[in-house]
Amino acid sequence: MGNASQGANRAVSDAASASRSPALRILARAGFVFIGLVHVLIGAIALQVNSGQGGEADQTGAIGSIASKPGGVILLWAGAVACAALALWMVGEAVFGARAEGDSKKKLKEAGSAAGKAVVFGFLAFTFAVFATGGSKSSSQSASDFTAKLMGAPAGVVLLVAVGLAIIAAGVYYAYRGFTRKFMEDLQDPGNARTAVRWLGTVGYIAKGVVLAVVGVLIIVAAATADPSKSSGLDGGLKALGSQPYGVFLLAAIAAGLICYGVYSMARARYGKF
Repeated sequence: MGNASQGANRAVSDAASASRSPALRILARAGFVFIGLVHVLIGAIALQVNSGQGGEADQTGAIGSIASKPGGVILLWAGAVACAALALWMVGEAVFGARAEGDSKKKLKEAGSAAGKAVVFGFLAFTFAVFATGGSKSSSQSASDFTAKLMGAPAGVVLLVAVGLAIIAAGVYYAYRGFTRKFMEDLQDPGNARTAVRWLGTVGYIAKGVVLAVVGVLIIVAAATADPSKSSGLDGGLKALGSQPYGVFLLAAIAAGLICYGVYSMARARYGKF
C-alpha cells in the first residue's frame, strides 16, 4: 500500500515537473508575445474602422492580417505552438499549482482561474492553426451562429442571458484589475520599466473590460429581441461603441487601450511570474 502511494506521489511529482519544464516555460512566455501582437493588431484595425476603412476588429481579423504578410504562415504556426504551450502551462497551474495553496477556497479560485485561461489560450492556439492550414472564419458570424443555435435550444434564451451576464462580469473584473492595478501581482519587479508597465496595464485592462462588457450586453440584447445577428462578438462590440454619440472618440480611446493591453502582454512575457 505504501509503495503504491509513493508511486502515485512520484507520478504526480513527475507530471508537475514536466508541466513546468524550462522548454515549456520559454514557449509559454512566447505565448504572451503573440497574445500581445493580436491585441495590438485588433486595436490598429479598430482605428482603421474608426477612420472609415473596412476591417474585422477581432482575433480572426488580427490573425488574418498576419496570414496575409510574407512569412505569415511561419508566424501563424509559431503562434499556435506558443499559445498551446501557454494553455498547457495553465493546465499545469490548475492541476498542480493550486496544490501548494493551503486555503481550500483560494485553491479552488486559483485552479478555476487557471483552467479558464487554459481554455482561452487553447482556443487562440486553435485559431492560429486554422489560419496556418489555409482556413479562415469570421468571429462575428461564429458568434451569431452560436447565438442562433443556443436560442433554439430548450431554455436557450435563459442560457444566453447567463452567458451575457458572465461576459459582463468578466469585463467588470478586467476593469477592476485595471483600476486597482491588481495585474501587477502577475509580474516580477519590472525595475526601471515599472511605471510604464503599470500605466500600460491600467489603460489596457480597463479598455478590455469595457469591450467585454459591451459584448455581453449585445448577447443579452440578441436574446431579448430574438435576433442572433445582434450578437456579433468583439468586432460588433467595438463597432457598437463607435456608433454611439461621440463614438469616434470613444472607439479611438478603446482601440488605443487595446494596443496598450497588447504591449503590456508583451511585457508580461518578460516579467511574468512563471
